Amino acid sequence: MAIKYKITPKNLHAHVFEVELILQNPNPLGQVFSLPSWIPGSYLVRDFAKNIVSIQAHGAGQLIPIKKLDKNHWITSPCSDEITLSYEVYAFDLSVRSAYLTNERAFFNGTSVFLLPLGFEAEKCELCIVPAQSSQTLGEWSCATGLKKVAELNFEAPNYQDLVDHPVEMADFTLFDFQVAGVEHQMAITGVHNTDIARLKQDLKTICNHHVGFFNNDTPFDDYLFLTLVKTKGYGGLEHKNSTSLICSRKELPTPKLVDINKDYTRFLALCSHEYFHAWWVKTIKPASFFELDLSRENYTEQLWIFEGFTSYYDELSLLRTKLLTPEQYLDLFAQTITRVQKSKGRLTQSLAQSSYDAWTKFYQQDENAPNAIVSYYTKGALLAFV
Repeated sequence: MAIKYKITPKNLHAHVFEVELILQNPNPLGQVFSLPSWIPGSYLVRDFAKNIVSIQAHGAGQLIPIKKLDKNHWITSPCSDEITLSYEVYAFDLSVRSAYLTNERAFFNGTSVFLLPLGFEAEKCELCIVPAQSSQTLGEWSCATGLKKVAELNFEAPNYQDLVDHPVEMADFTLFDFQVAGVEHQMAITGVHNTDIARLKQDLKTICNHHVGFFNNDTPFDDYLFLTLVKTKGYGGLEHKNSTSLICSRKELPTPKLVDINKDYTRFLALCSHEYFHAWWVKTIKPASFFELDLSRENYTEQLWIFEGFTSYYDELSLLRTKLLTPEQYLDLFAQTITRVQKSKGRLTQSLAQSSYDAWTKFYQQDENAPNAIVSYYTKGALLAFV
């Protein structure tokens, strides 16, 4: 038995996905469905359920009443037959954390679009992606995701948490691949760019080889995918099981005219390095409280400084070790990290454990008093890794 999902880019101009969920053997007393409130790797309650604009349920060929219990839970009336849930999701968040749909691209994280039937957390999940009509899209769209492919635009995952740990990109993107330790790696670049693909491929391969060797030549994945969105201005990344979602500024990608590595390209390589390192350090080796995540509420840990701080230390150090940076270039970057920590009065107020624990309400919700009240578990954590 599997939970079956089908997602369709229903209205590109209104930014609406249509999702269908088929569930066999629902709870006969009434089946509860929920949508995550946050996405792993980004420690802020984002209330993704606010983007569900309509929902209905069918069973035995008839409409079944469905009632909202709270901000992100729904329950159907008692039904012992197979349930089909149909709902629409508004998707216009141009970030790595949610979902986005226009005639230029479709992108989604499962935490934003896939409802979970409670009690079925361990069940296998099947996903069918219905392509957008080519007459409505800019360019010929392809699909890129780290999910296990079983047929064209059909995928499967062993359980719900695995399903939502694989973002999906559909667009007319540039795709290239390379091998590291016998494992296929790919990067999909969406957006207008003038990238020296050969150089980027070689530099990424160098970084990935370093990280694989650092972790004793043992990869926790069978393949790996970098999903990169190029914008005029933007920066960010989010780690996943065997992939990462990245946003970068166009100037941060190497052009054929670039001779020596500059600060912009260094920033992008460090971002790739950081998120790739996470495949081991937080996705595989992780805080005890992260093994069984409750996506409906905050999951607290005092150890983010270990996992984010140490990753921040090695993301740039690896560029030095692989000779992508000179010692002078690396020391300049490290000096900037020291300066950022020393300039923060919050380092005298908040410990790294406290910074980690309060990430939900302080680090991710900074106000005008943040420099006085908090310390970054990224930067100070990196300094502690150095020590």
